[in-house]
Amino acid sequence: AFADAVKEAKIPEKRLVEVAVYAPQWAKHITHTLGWDGLSDAIWWFHAHTKGNDWSVNAELKETWTAEISDKTPLAASDLTEGAVDVAWFNRVYQILGETRWKMLDDAAKYASSAGGHKRAQLFADAMRGRLSRAELLARIEDKRNQDSLRALGLLPFSDDVEDKEADLLLRYKACQEFLRTSKQFGAQRQESEKLATRIGMENLARTAGYADPIRLTWAMEAASVADLRDGAVTATVGETSVSLSINGLGLPEIAIVKNGKTLANIPPAVKKDPDVATLTARKTEITRQVSRMRESLESAMCRGDKFSGKELGELLEHPVLRPLLRNLVFIEAEGREAVSGYPLGENRLEDCDGAVFTVSPETALRIAHPFDLLHTGKWDRWQKDCFLRERIQPFKQVFRELYVLTESETTDGTKSQRYTGHQVNPKQALALFNKRGWIGGGEYDYDGDGPRKTFHEDGYTASVNFMGYTMGPADVEGSTIEEVRFTKKGDWKYVELKTVPPRVFSEAMRDLDLVVSVAHVGGVDPEASQSTTEMRAALLREMMELLKIENVRLEKTHALIDGKLAMYSVHLGSAVVHRQPGGYLCIVPVHSQHRGRIFLPFVDDDPRTAEVMSKVITLAKDSEIKDPTILEQILAVR
Repeated sequence: AFADAVKEAKIPEKRLVEVAVYAPQWAKHITHTLGWDGLSDAIWWFHAHTKGNDWSVNAELKETWTAEISDKTPLAASDLTEGAVDVAWFNRVYQILGETRWKMLDDAAKYASSAGGHKRAQLFADAMRGRLSRAELLARIEDKRNQDSLRALGLLPFSDDVEDKEADLLLRYKACQEFLRTSKQFGAQRQESEKLATRIGMENLARTAGYADPIRLTWAMEAASVADLRDGAVTATVGETSVSLSINGLGLPEIAIVKNGKTLANIPPAVKKDPDVATLTARKTEITRQVSRMRESLESAMCRGDKFSGKELGELLEHPVLRPLLRNLVFIEAEGREAVSGYPLGENRLEDCDGAVFTVSPETALRIAHPFDLLHTGKWDRWQKDCFLRERIQPFKQVFRELYVLTESETTDGTKSQRYTGHQVNPKQALALFNKRGWIGGGEYDYDGDGPRKTFHEDGYTASVNFMGYTMGPADVEGSTIEEVRFTKKGDWKYVELKTVPPRVFSEAMRDLDLVVSVAHVGGVDPEASQSTTEMRAALLREMMELLKIENVRLEKTHALIDGKLAMYSVHLGSAVVHRQPGGYLCIVPVHSQHRGRIFLPFVDDDPRTAEVMSKVITLAKDSEIKDPTILEQILAVR
C-alpha cells in the first residue's frame, strides 16, 4: 500500500531518501519501495555516527536509537557518540549501495542531525572512501587542532604494499601521540577532550590496521623504532670517540661515551655535532618518552583488567624496551579459581614468589595482577618480601600498591562512601590533582552538583565526589569539605550499590581520592584517613628492616617507633614528621633528589615522601652514626 501510494504521488527518489533519513522509522518501507538493498542499514549508519556527547534528547528516543543500532554494530552507543566508527558496517553498506546511490544519501545526511553532526559522519565516510588525503587531515590537526580530523586520520585506507602500509601507520601513530603530548599546554577540560579524541583516533586506527586494540598497536609501533637495539647497543664512531645507545635493566635508554678506552661523562661538543651522534641522542629522548608511555599503558592495562594470551605475552617479551618492564610485573591467570600467578620468564613460563615455575598454554588468558588479586591469593606479603629480596624495581606500584576495599559501613550504607566525609582540602590544589589523575568537573562553574568525576570506560562505571556546597572553585579560599563518594553506571544517573562496583574500580577511585586528601589537606599534614598509604609504607619498612637486619624499630598504627642509642623517636608514616621521645619535634630537612640513589624502592614511580619516611627511619635507627651537626644538636640538646 505504501509503495503504491508513493508511485501514485510520483514522489522523486531524492525526496524519498531525504524522508527516510529524516524519519528513519520509515526507512525500511522506503527501502522496499525504491528497491535499494542496504539503504536502511546505511541510513542507520549515518544516524549512529552523527551524534556527539552534547546530544540531548528525551530518554525514550535515546533508548530507541540505542536499541536500533545495537543490532547493527558491536560498538557501544557511548563509543559512537565519542566518535568511534564501525568501519566494517560502512564497508558493507557502501559496497551494496554503490557510489551513485551513496552520493544521493550523502547529500541527504543533513536531515540526520539537528546541528552539524552530519558533517562528522560525512568526514568519516569521505576518509574511508579515500576522498581525503593524509596531508589534508594532518594540516587540519596541526593548524586548527581539529579533533574530528584526528578521529578520521585512522580511517584512511592503507596501501596494499606492506612496507608503505607500515611507514604510513607509523606516521599516523606519531601524529596522534604528538597531538596528545602537546595538549598539556591547555586547561583540564580541553586536555580531557583532546585525550578522548586521541583515544578514539587510536581505536579507529587500530581497527583499520587490523589490531585488536590501541595498546597492541602502540606497542607494535614502539617496537618498530627500537628493533635494532634488540641484540645490543647501536654505536656511532667519530675519530677516537665512540658513542653507544643501549637499553638498561629498567628499560631506559643510556648513552655511553668512550674515547681511547676511557669512559667520558659527556659527549664532547665537536662529536655531538656529528649527524650520526645527533641521531642517537635524539633517539634517546624519543625512547625515554616511549618508556614513559609504556609504563602508563601497562599501569592502565592493570587497572582495566586487560587480557593477554600466553603467546602474545611471549611475543611482547621480545620487545627490547617492554621486556625489562614486563619481567618485573606479576601476571595472573584471568580465569579459574586456582589461578596461577608469577613473573614472566618467557616460553610460556611464570615464576611465583616462592621460586616455583609454572607453564601456561599459549592460549591461556593472563592479566597484570592488581593488588586485589594478590590479596585473594593469600600470598601478598610473600610477593612483597620476594620483591625486596630480589631487588626488583617495578615499572609502577603493583606489589606495594595501596589497596582500598569496602568497609563494613560502606557495605551497609548501600550507595555512598563516607570514609572521607568532613575532610577539608585546598580547592585549587585538589582540582589540579584530580585533573592529573583523569577526573573532570568540580570547578566553580560545575553546577550539576556531582563534583569531580572519573569514568572507567572499560568497566562502565563513573565515580563522583560530592562536596558540601556543591562546587569547589579556586575562589573557595577557606577549603572545600568532602561529603561522599558515589558510583553510577556509565551514561546513567542512578547511584549503584558499592558492593556491585568492581573491586578494582572502587580501589583505584579511592586511591585517587586518598592522594587528593593526603596532599591537598588543609593544614599541610597527611591525615590519618590515608590508611592505605601508611599501610603500604609500613609493609615497605618491615621488609627493609629485615633486609638490613635492623631490630630496634617497631611499627604501631601510623608511626614507626625507634629505640636509638642517643634517644627514642617516632616517625609519622604519613607526613614523615619526626619527634624525639620525650622531647619534641625534630627538624630533619629532606633532600628528595638524594633519596632515590640511597634508598631502594621496588617501583619506578616518583614517591619522594615514601623515600623520605624510609630514609629518616633508617637514619634514626643508626643515630650513633649521624654526622650532621644540626641533627645532633637537636637530639643532644635535651639529654
